[in-house]
Amino acid sequence: MKNRVKVKEQVIQKPVEDTCHHFWMIEVANGPLSRGKCKHCGEVKEFYNAFPDFNPMKRGTNPLTLPKLPDVEVDQERKS
Repeated sequence: MKNRVKVKEQVIQKPVEDTCHHFWMIEVANGPLSRGKCKHCGEVKEFYNAFPDFNPMKRGTNPLTLPKLPDVEVDQERKS
């Protein structure tokens, strides 16, 4: 007597991912921007080497200038 075993084969396919989890290889800083290339997919992108809104060399700004404080009235009656 032969034992028959039914085996079902199920093929599971992973969905194709449109997004890459980038691993950026960025060039050495030389100027305001540096070129970067993804190690996995080869996408190329430019990166700032500093914050674009912060520029200490910008004219009209002095790093030694303090913000103006509001005027304070001194209470003469109190002795503390």
